[in-house]
Amino acid sequence: MKKLSVFSFSLCVMTAACFLIFVFQQHFFSHALLTGSYDRRFTFVSSIANEGYWGSAAYGMKTEDLLQHTNTKFIGLTQYTEQDMASAITSSIHSDVDGIITVGSHQEQIVNALKAACECEIPVVLIDTDSSEINRICYIGTDNYKAGQLAGEDMTSDVSEPLHVAVILSSLSSDNQSERLRGFEEELARHPGCSVETVLEAHSSLLFLNEMLPHTLKENPTINAIFCAEGYSSSIVGKILDSMGSDYNDIKVVAFDKMEDTLHYVESGRYFSTIVQQSDKMGELAVKVLNDYCNGILPESDIIYTDSFSIRKDNFDTVQKYESEGVTWHIYNGNILQTPQKEN
Repeated sequence: MKKLSVFSFSLCVMTAACFLIFVFQQHFFSHALLTGSYDRRFTFVSSIANEGYWGSAAYGMKTEDLLQHTNTKFIGLTQYTEQDMASAITSSIHSDVDGIITVGSHQEQIVNALKAACECEIPVVLIDTDSSEINRICYIGTDNYKAGQLAGEDMTSDVSEPLHVAVILSSLSSDNQSERLRGFEEELARHPGCSVETVLEAHSSLLFLNEMLPHTLKENPTINAIFCAEGYSSSIVGKILDSMGSDYNDIKVVAFDKMEDTLHYVESGRYFSTIVQQSDKMGELAVKVLNDYCNGILPESDIIYTDSFSIRKDNFDTVQKYESEGVTWHIYNGNILQTPQKEN
């Protein structure tokens, strides 16, 4: 009985100690967020606030913040415009942050805003899309030329007939998508009879895709394959093809990224594959590079490539879905920065 009492007492002490440690940890991190007692403040300005690709990038930053003792604020748009993106970057400059993470662009207002950040000696890291016009510390993201080649390899595998491919992208002015197209075309050129028949700029518009894709396929009956070079069209094309009837069941589709609908079409076999990126890794590295830079440590290269992978039905169990738990987006809407009441 005495031994049992000693054991019970010890168990209570251990439980109380674990509880106190937990409370201390929670208090430490909460205090850091409330009082700003972290080492540095960064801001991530995203073209879109979501729980998918960009939410995953923000999640990577949040994870790295804990390791680097930094704090990154996540600002995103609900609908992209050049002016709002530039204004959100300018707002970050006025907040006197220690560094800015964002997406490269050639649009004049955004370029000017990022140049202003550099002139204020605020270091800038670009993820996903690079821009040679910006004096950024580095670019972190996919080698889009190689990702396009990988898509081309998937497209030409297990094919016994010539391929006439329709390529869908949001804009040819996007460096990352034009590089994917270049890599894809060069891989296709290695296979006799395979070529890109047409390129559709969909501008991430559901209306455009619903109207133009059926029209293009009916006007060009030789098209027997589709490469979606970006995430939005990848999530839409399967539904459009299904609505067009069984005559289009054999069109081979290679997609990009891992939105929920895209993964569904890969798992079901409707899509041959999708090329996925590591947006979470981009976010992690961006915070680390910024913090190192603030500590006087330069990155080994001004371009840091993250991996891309092909996900097919036969290796579908290896895919990791987007993770954004605990990410709180601050929504930029014109001149108003709206802070949500709860986390996504």
